Amino acid sequence: MREQFPIAHETRNPSGSSSSSANLPPFPSGALSELTPAHPSSGLSLILAEILRVDLDHTHGESNSSDSSILSDEPIALIDGRNSFDPGSYDAESCSRLLWIRCHDSKESLRCCDLLLHDENLSLLVLDLLLTPPRELHLIPSSSWYRFRNLAKRSNTAVLIFTPQHLIPCAALQLSLDSSFPLSALKQDRHELKPTYSHRKIALHNS
Repeated sequence: MREQFPIAHETRNPSGSSSSSANLPPFPSGALSELTPAHPSSGLSLILAEILRVDLDHTHGESNSSDSSILSDEPIALIDGRNSFDPGSYDAESCSRLLWIRCHDSKESLRCCDLLLHDENLSLLVLDLLLTPPRELHLIPSSSWYRFRNLAKRSNTAVLIFTPQHLIPCAALQLSLDSSFPLSALKQDRHELKPTYSHRKIALHNS
């Protein structure tokens, strides 16, 4: 990754959060955030679209916030747990800094997450386990999440994890995406649809 994204290896903004959009919560750097849909039509893909749009806004100088650690030249990693991401639904510029890792099961996904966190050169890592069967997710030992939490803290990486239900015991932030869209929303542009969410902040564990 150092050769592919040299600017990402420069000193990053140590602001403590990874988004500056009014439509996104501030995902804490150096910690895990878990996002779960309240119902099937919640539109988790809007969160990823918003992250990519925020990055694009920084490129064009449209953001006035100084609180973001997503810099316009930094890569954003997406670990696609069930190979469900459709890059064709985004324009090329939005995906220009997206490092897309296609996986087929939770073991592959967690292995990739471990490798990328050890690399210590990402400001934001998105782990999409939304389509992973709950039975498979519950086989993941709690120690794995604590290891990822510690690696995220060491690398100052904000890790955003999409899950079908809340299951991460050491998440610093747990969010429930409450958006509900009718079928008619399919005719609208993605940027016209705004995600809504509720969340509770959990005290960071020291162990």
